Parts: sequence; C-alpha cells; structure tokens
Amino acid sequence: MRKILVVLLTLGIGLAIWLGVCLFKDSRSTGLMILNHAMRILKPITVNTDIPFGEQSWQMLDVYPSDPTHPMAPVIVFIHGGGWSWGNKKLYYFVAQAFVERGYTVVIPDYVKYPEGRFPAFVEDGAQALAWVKENISRYNGNPQQIYLAGHSAGAHTGALLMTDNHYLADAGLSVADISGFVGIAGPYTFTPDSEQYIATFGKDNFDVMKATRHVDGDEPPMLLLHGAGDSAVGEFNQQQLAEAMRSAGRTVQTRLYNDKINHVNILLKLHPWFADEVDTGQDVDEFFQLLTAQQFNEKRPVSQGFEQ
Repeated sequence: MRKILVVLLTLGIGLAIWLGVCLFKDSRSTGLMILNHAMRILKPITVNTDIPFGEQSWQMLDVYPSDPTHPMAPVIVFIHGGGWSWGNKKLYYFVAQAFVERGYTVVIPDYVKYPEGRFPAFVEDGAQALAWVKENISRYNGNPQQIYLAGHSAGAHTGALLMTDNHYLADAGLSVADISGFVGIAGPYTFTPDSEQYIATFGKDNFDVMKATRHVDGDEPPMLLLHGAGDSAVGEFNQQQLAEAMRSAGRTVQTRLYNDKINHVNILLKLHPWFADEVDTGQDVDEFFQLLTAQQFNEKRPVSQGFEQ
C-alpha cells in the first residue's frame, strides 16, 4: 500500500512540476505543496508555527518537537534552499517529519529573499535563528547543548558560511562551539555568481567573502557534505573544495558522492523514507549526527565510521 501511495504521490508531483513549467511561475513550490499536503494528512506531527526570532516580518520559524517520551532531544535546524529568492519554511514539512520520527526536535526558519534582501542579510537571519534556538529550544523538548545545523542548496551555502565565517554567530551572541555539527546537501559553497540575478544577490564586491572556503581556519565543527553526481545545478567542485579546506585546517569532514541518478532535487526528497531506496540521505544525516552525539558523550565510536574520507 505504501509503495502504491508513493508512486501516486511521485506522479502527482511530476504532474505538478510539468503544469508549473507550462502554466505557473514556480513549479517547484507547486510540487512541494502537494507533497507536504499529502504528508500532513497521512502522517501528521505536532508543529508550532510562525514563532518570531527577530523583529522583521520574515523572521519567523516553525518548531517540530520530538516525541515527549524522549526528553531533551537533539535538535536539527534546517535551512531550506531556493536560490536565495524563493521558498518558505512551510514547504519543508516532509524534512521535519523525517527527523522527528528519528527522535529529533526540528526547527525550520524563514529568511529574507532576493530582491527584498541581499547578501549577507540572509546569513545574518540564519545566525539570529540559531541564537533563538540556543535560548529557547528547551521549551520544545530540545537540547540546547546538542544543536545540529543542516541545509540544502542555498541553505547549505548559508549554513557553511555560519560555520566558517565566525563573525555571523559572534554578532548574534554565539560561537561555532554552540553548534555540534553541520550537514551540507548540494551546497554551492565556493561558486562565483555569473547570472544577473546572482550577481545582484551577492554584489561583485562580495565574491570573495561569500565563499565558505575562504574562511576555514580550524575552528569549524565536524561536517558531512552530501552531493549527487547527477546534479546539474551545483557543481561537485563545491563539495570537493570545502572538504579540502577543512582537511587542510585539520578539521573533521566526511563526504558522500552519490551516483549519477541523484540530482539536485531528489537528494533532498530522499531525506524522507518514502523516497529512500539504496540512497537514503536521511539515514546518512542521522548516522552522522548520532556519531557526533556518541563522541560528545565520550563513547568509543569514531566519527569517520561508515563514511568515505
């Protein structure tokens, strides 16, 4: 029954994307809306919506508490992608559901988008969201001493900058020591904008400081970088160069390059078990964070276990 449902849901998302290409401005939002609507009906979880973490109208986040029978759960803060110009936290219910069921409390913040906001405003929003989490997440069955950060695409870029360029967290009253680990999924960590929109989003004067690789100095938390060989939107060099910078600084970094059937979209969908098969990005993220948790509590499990160097 579940397989039939997943097939129908996948066909529905595919149809929505096709219709979006033909009729609507944003097919991606259409597909994600259908996906999340189906999951809210079939597998509802508790969510606290539109909690302000700042004074601006877009500075809102959603919190998905873990099962109360597992008190003080580890926390995942997930920063969504969208080319710094589209998307919102409500489109990522499926990500929260996948990790709440694995025992996490999940936080998904919004942030300013282009053209209303430009670099580095969205990174500063991410830092403010993390500061809110550190101070308040214990109210939602989350452990403030065990905060993990993850992001996809543009969100992975923002997350990597937060982990490497120390001033963002410092300006929000935090440090990288407050974050236990980072997972970047298909992130453009070291790209140089070449389209008119991206040049306007970042500004030519910021082409150096926008690259996470330029800031790695040896203070970074452990990282897991995931990428698909079939990703035509973000080049594999982004993963390679950030991993090389981390290793050169003596920091823990793990990488996983999936096969050429894994592209920029399905690497994200496979965070949820409905879409996982031999590639299960949700399991890979969970295993990495579990290894970090074990290390944090002095258990004898190496961080490199199960991952390629």
